[in-house]
This record gives sequence, C-alpha cells and structure tokens, in this order.
Amino acid sequence: MRPSYFEDLEGFAKFEYIEPKTIKEACSLLSQYKEKAKVIAGGTKILASIKEKEISPQYLINLKNVSNLEYINYGDEEGLKIGALTTLFDISRSSIVNDKAKIFAEAIQQRELDFNKTRWAYYMATLGGHLSNSKTSAEIIPPMLVLEAKAVIEGPKGWKTIPIEEFFTNTGAPVLQSDEVIIEIRIPKQPAEMGLVFMKSLRTNDVPTFNVAILLKLDAKHVNIEDLKIVVSGITPNPLEVHEAEGIMKGKAIDNDLIEETAQAAAREVADRSGMETLGKTKELIEEAIRQAVDRAIGDFALGY
Repeated sequence: MRPSYFEDLEGFAKFEYIEPKTIKEACSLLSQYKEKAKVIAGGTKILASIKEKEISPQYLINLKNVSNLEYINYGDEEGLKIGALTTLFDISRSSIVNDKAKIFAEAIQQRELDFNKTRWAYYMATLGGHLSNSKTSAEIIPPMLVLEAKAVIEGPKGWKTIPIEEFFTNTGAPVLQSDEVIIEIRIPKQPAEMGLVFMKSLRTNDVPTFNVAILLKLDAKHVNIEDLKIVVSGITPNPLEVHEAEGIMKGKAIDNDLIEETAQAAAREVADRSGMETLGKTKELIEEAIRQAVDRAIGDFALGY
C-alpha cells in the first residue's frame, strides 16, 4: 500500500510501486530492473527529484517494510550500530547516540534547523536515504568521517563494510552497485578524553553554508596534540579532510599561533579544491570556523591542565 505522502506525486509520474519484505528480495528486484528502478526509504529525496523531473523511474522499491533495519544499538566491542531505516529525527534524540557519538546528533540537529517541522519529510528522512549522495549528507558526513564510521552494504553476493571516506565517488554518488543497498552504519567506540566539535556556518547571500567537524586528542599529559582530524563539507564536491593542515598541529603543544596557522592552512586547502568565485570571503569564514572549532575542542580538556 502506497504511503499517503505519495499523493504529492499525483500527476507528476507513473511508476510501479513495490514493497519487498527482505533485503534479499530488494536486491533481486534491483538486479532485475537495474536503472529503471529506484530505492526509497523515507522518500524525502527521491520524491522531490521525481517532482522536479530530475529522475523518472519505472519502479519504486520501498524498503520501509523490510524488518530489522530500524534500530540503535551499542556494545563496547563493536561500538554504535544504526540501522539504515532509522530516521534522523530518532537518531538526534537517541540517548545512546547523544552519549556515545554526540557530535553526530549535533550535526543532525543543525540540519533540522532548515526544515519545516509541519511536513512529513522532517520526520521521515532516514539515515540510509540521506547517504544517497554527498550533497544531501553534507551535514552528517563530516562527523561520521572524524568518528571513522563504516557503512554496511548488502547485495546478492552477501554483505561488506566500506569506510565512509571511501563511500562516495568523485561525482558525489555512493560506491554502490546497482543491486546493492545500505543496511547499517557502524561507529567504533571512542576514547573518553577527546574533543569533538561540529559547527555550521551562517547562511549569507554570497557564500554557501558549510560545515566543519573536528576531532582533537591530546597526549596523556594533556600538553601535546596526539591526533587531529578536520573535515569540511558544503564547498567542495565531496566532504574534504584537510590532511596538510592537520599535520601542522600533530605532535606539538597547544598554542594560539599554531591554531591560527592550522586554520589558515585548512582554508587554503579547501579553497584550492573549490574553484569558487567568492574565494576570499569563503577563506575568511573557513578560517574563523575552524579556529573556533579547534578552540572548543581544546576547551573540553580545560579541567585536565
């Protein structure tokens, strides 16, 4: 039975609607129909694309009736596991996620600021659906990258895991075969003493909104920077980890000048990959966002000094 929100497509497209009961059945259908079929979960992105005539699938394969794909579990050995059909709404309000991967919940909450909360899409958007391309996941991918998350993929030949940093092609599409689907996201257990920060820039007329995720870990004496990850999304085609900038701070003691140098290097690294016309302003905003994010991450250790 078609969900009620499919009424939004009335007059826009004709397609056959299918509800498989298992992932195996869904993969079989995808193998059969290939490029003629599209998978939906919450449907928030696919239905909008159909209405805008960006795509015109002959078959819509809805995974919502597949059992055991909507869950949030945690174990010390395997870390956090989130089923692909779990909604972003539920993830952001999960006590488990807020305890074990708070930066992920914060990123989703920042995303929600742009949504009309009276519309079904606000509540129906799923984790798996949002990973359909790098643009729709621009806010949630940076924290997943710094947390070293992995995607679990299932197809006719079984399942496999893919690190999130390898999940998107250069075009921003997921590295899925036509008969594969995402079934789970895994986030490993994180060390207790670590600074994690997510920041979203303010929207302006001439500069796009962008996002910064920071992971900062100090040594046992809380003096030198043992590990640092900086990921920026929303400017380059895919989220970008600025490795050159990270290397400036690693192994060195915390210092304001070092923070500023790292922020400037990160901004240059992103700017060199973006080719944007508003390059100067974008550089300034990235530098400030990264500097504040690093400051806040270091602040998590203030009581340790």
